[in-house]
Amino acid sequence: MSNPTPPRRPVGPYEQSLLEGRAARKALEAKLARSRRTRRIAAVLALVLVVAGAGAGGFMWWQGRDQAPVAALTGTPGKSCPERTPVSLWVSEAAQPAVLALAKEYQADPDSPCVDFVVRGKTPIEAMIGLGQGQPNRPDGWIPDSERWVERVNASAKINAKVAKPFAKSPLVIAMDPERAKALDGQPKWLELVGSDSPIRMSDPRSTTAGMLTLASALPQLSTEQGRVVIPKLAKGAASSIDELFSTYNAKPEDAASFPVAEADLIDHNRLYPDHRMVSVTPSEGTPAFEFSLINVATDPVKAQAVEMLRTYLMTPDAAKILAQYGIRSSSVPVTMPTPTGSVGDVKIGPTPDAATVAAVTDTWQSATTDFSLLSVFDVSGSMNDKVGNSTRVAITQEAAGIALSALPKTTKLGLWVFSIDKGGKGQDWRELAPIGRLDDDSHRAQVATAVTTLSKNVGGGTGLYDTIWAAYQKAKAQYDPERVNAVVILTDGRNDDPNGITLDQLKANLRGASDPNKPIAITTIGIGPDVDAKSMGEISKMTYSDFYSAPTPADMTTVLARALFDHDCKNGRCV
Repeated sequence: MSNPTPPRRPVGPYEQSLLEGRAARKALEAKLARSRRTRRIAAVLALVLVVAGAGAGGFMWWQGRDQAPVAALTGTPGKSCPERTPVSLWVSEAAQPAVLALAKEYQADPDSPCVDFVVRGKTPIEAMIGLGQGQPNRPDGWIPDSERWVERVNASAKINAKVAKPFAKSPLVIAMDPERAKALDGQPKWLELVGSDSPIRMSDPRSTTAGMLTLASALPQLSTEQGRVVIPKLAKGAASSIDELFSTYNAKPEDAASFPVAEADLIDHNRLYPDHRMVSVTPSEGTPAFEFSLINVATDPVKAQAVEMLRTYLMTPDAAKILAQYGIRSSSVPVTMPTPTGSVGDVKIGPTPDAATVAAVTDTWQSATTDFSLLSVFDVSGSMNDKVGNSTRVAITQEAAGIALSALPKTTKLGLWVFSIDKGGKGQDWRELAPIGRLDDDSHRAQVATAVTTLSKNVGGGTGLYDTIWAAYQKAKAQYDPERVNAVVILTDGRNDDPNGITLDQLKANLRGASDPNKPIAITTIGIGPDVDAKSMGEISKMTYSDFYSAPTPADMTTVLARALFDHDCKNGRCV
């Protein structure tokens, strides 16, 4: 028996605060997920997750405050540190509790370097956008849970991160209600799990490791005919995140589907919610593993050295013991862990899916999902040139948008506009840089990519917001695609100041008159910086099946754009 459960140990105030923080995040995530499901059309650029590190000490990126200088890395061995060098780590959410504990233990050693590791959980898509070379608050080290994400980050963010040997693993398991697991007739096969009348519910394989590994493991077990039936069914019920799956189970265990997760996530859930414990079920064919590696992305040589010193510690027996307490298996030091009561099947870790397999199954999944038809509209008024540290608002937005848009599925329809007063000529506040078209058309994708790079060249003038929103809505309606989620995404750093344009009341009246319940169009508004008219933006979005989202910091911008790509739920053909 090899399925682990964490060894019993006392819980101190540090870990208690860690667990309470994670529990609070999960509770908020569940609340937000429930509110999403009450809307008919999802916000295409949706939820600002509170996971990981909302802001650092009130640092306002829009105002460009400088960071304080850091201390020297090392002090006298065995002596206390008068100052500590802050080293930022972005970590896969499945490993975040363990890495927090590891950092605390490492820093407590009097012979360790004078470093303060700041650990923040990040989803793969958040990391992909946030690791862009011009993005503020980039980490010094990154711990993804699959080499596949490193490949994607290198391709999209152009950072040439070096793949590292995994220091730990956590097998993919199926989280199942204990009573349902008791009813199983032996250890199930992948086909039974995904092809039954009540299949497992997956998280999106385009944005979560659990979904990616599940699809890459299950799809090869299906015939072409089986795949044509199974994949659309799985895609129709897919969740946007692991937390959404756990929240659904906690709300109504008897009705919730089983779902694939990292073994570490299951153990963490059971620790946080002892009244809603689940058990692990392992497919008889075996299962791949989440593989945690430390990627050094520091640009400061002192911080890069600190990351390398942490890498050495992560391979030690002491680190292996801490990892085991959180249900994560060290890759260098074997640790025996017992199987939780009620689990079905021994964990048999199989090979990691290669890049070609992941790409192939993701393409198959994409063909079975509801696609987007998006019109992205970017504010290029003069205030977008305001300084943000050594950069500007528009430069940061331009890079983040480029990375985000490059991650959209090729079957997405996408158009791109910019706006400021009279940007398109006298009396027209918007200008089309790329029409709405499919990204699998190479010429259109190139046109969109070029358009994104020109945002900074278009900056100037006031904020002609309301006329632009109304024009964008009319364009989206004229090109409505009933097979897709149709949405307009507005990013602005200000408020309407066009004296010759329509008023807010006129815009709302226009939208009410033009709205067609059979052709719903979401208007998602995102406010960047402190000067946005959040009240007005919220009113516009709420009356068009969506919401307003504030991005006052770099971390918020990263999260908003990341969630934008994949955060929607579909039921009976209608995305909500």
